[in-house]
Amino acid sequence: MSSDNYGSLSGDGSINVGVGDFRGANVRVGGSGGEPPTFTPEELHIVRHPALGGRSIQSERLSAFSIITGICSLVGLYFTLFQAFPRPQHASLGSLFLFTFGLSVSFYVISAVLKRRRFEHLLFRKYYIEAGSQGRLHLSSFTAQCPWCQSRMHLRNVGPKNGPRQDVFLCERNPRQHTIALDPTALDEINE
Repeated sequence: MSSDNYGSLSGDGSINVGVGDFRGANVRVGGSGGEPPTFTPEELHIVRHPALGGRSIQSERLSAFSIITGICSLVGLYFTLFQAFPRPQHASLGSLFLFTFGLSVSFYVISAVLKRRRFEHLLFRKYYIEAGSQGRLHLSSFTAQCPWCQSRMHLRNVGPKNGPRQDVFLCERNPRQHTIALDPTALDEINE
């Protein structure tokens, strides 16, 4: 058997491989153009839906609140665990202080991360927290119009459980094939 390759290195970027005669055969790697299509926010008709009635909070206030709450919860936990005069208490009191401490650390991390990134998913991978032009934090969800079937798309944070996740618009009618990755820097900044 001869191992001659009759494939061509010229053409439209397709790959021709084989041990036999593959003249005229094209093998595409990737989509129809190799790259996923890109759309502008205006083409997608992206709409920001403010949560909590459009209320926002100053980033510095969230940081200060988280520090004060964290200190108070640690003091409460200390006095719950190490009492001078032991007396029966609810077992859930220590859990409450631990939960409050975890919440305060989360708020502090969120305010620190948003100073650099300005856009991050928050609740149920459905809501997003954004930093506005004056440093206020806003909670929002996003919808768009599907460019293929004109139905509604919702922004979700998707990906493997322990792997990299990305923010993707998913179509209501065809969520497996009609997906568009969002570049948050393309969104209009929230003017305050």
